[in-house]
Amino acid sequence: MRAFRVVILAGARQSGKTTLARSVAERGGVFLSLDDPSLLEIAREDPLGFVEHRARPVVIDEVQRGGDDLVRAVKLAVDANPSPGAFLLTGSADFLTVPRLSESLAGRAAFVELMPFSEAEMGGTTGLLEILMPDALSGDLASLCDDLLSSPASDLTRSDYAERVCRGGYPEALRMSAADRRRWFDGYVRTIVARDITELTGARRAWNLPTLLNAAAARTAGEFVLEDLHRDAGFGAITTTADYVSHLEMAYLLTRLPSWSTSPATRIKRRPKIHLTDTGLAAALLGVTAERLLAPADRSRGSLFETFTVNELRRQATALREQPRIHHYRDRQGREIDLVVEYADGQIIGLEVKSGLTVRPSDAKSLIWLRDSASDHFALGLIFYAGQHPLKLSDRILALPMSYLWTI
Repeated sequence: MRAFRVVILAGARQSGKTTLARSVAERGGVFLSLDDPSLLEIAREDPLGFVEHRARPVVIDEVQRGGDDLVRAVKLAVDANPSPGAFLLTGSADFLTVPRLSESLAGRAAFVELMPFSEAEMGGTTGLLEILMPDALSGDLASLCDDLLSSPASDLTRSDYAERVCRGGYPEALRMSAADRRRWFDGYVRTIVARDITELTGARRAWNLPTLLNAAAARTAGEFVLEDLHRDAGFGAITTTADYVSHLEMAYLLTRLPSWSTSPATRIKRRPKIHLTDTGLAAALLGVTAERLLAPADRSRGSLFETFTVNELRRQATALREQPRIHHYRDRQGREIDLVVEYADGQIIGLEVKSGLTVRPSDAKSLIWLRDSASDHFALGLIFYAGQHPLKLSDRILALPMSYLWTI
């Protein structure tokens, strides 16, 4: 806010945007929530008057409910007085993809995404991405690997990880019992479908969105294949399914992880993976408990552990001034790497996720291939697993306890 006229704070409902926005307004300024029916009516009827002569910063919560005219009024206000820090706008939908908003505030606004809590936030610890910044990766990698290998053994068990996967990171749900949390997620989905998505898009078959979200949860950490989701959701036309997938992304319930390649043109051609943005939500939709997740025959453990890792790193990345890009990798030869973290200077880290208690050198074969084929840019290869001890598998390729994602 010291640099930009408008800051747009967006993210899923119940991720903490309103609490954060109120804390900004309490330092000076005014807080206006469009969840208040009387304020919403005024904002829609007289948007210019709604934003004029207010103490700055003007904090408008759930701004997307005010529509295009309100956003244009904000644009006129900051064009008349271009001082930074004038408006903080929050929204529970991706501002740039809401069908009924055409004004983007281009050149005037900075965008900040607020996700549910990361494990690092909840524990008050330093996240892995904050440690593995480009400066550290450009230094003595042998010493960095030695430091990781000499870190204390993790005191978390696979049962602990399963609990964290099923808990997720939504602040409101953290203090609930497992049974209450499942009920909370059920109501959460119903509210977003019935109110936010229907209101913002005019979707005619929004009642069927929970079925589509369930289908996506069953495929979390898998490649995005629209035809598969269409078959499960039961929409009439595949174009409708495509639109409704976009609605779920707009509401921050679903995200696509793009494919990585050294060639930008090749990246576009390859399929992304889909991930639900919170594993607590995914587990609730699938009816998975922590106990069931530990069963040997359970098929969702691997995908939920992978999504848990993806979400943790994406949440950590949003707090960094220099945010890396996060991808997955898969080629025609069958090589797969769960995550490829790429920094602006071209350095990359390859990461694999294993839900088992043991890891073998053969598990590193794709990371070894990446190291050898991208030698100029490859910094580290890391396999995160449910065991307790850090292990060296090959040159610059380590196996680390999953808890090292947020505490080392």
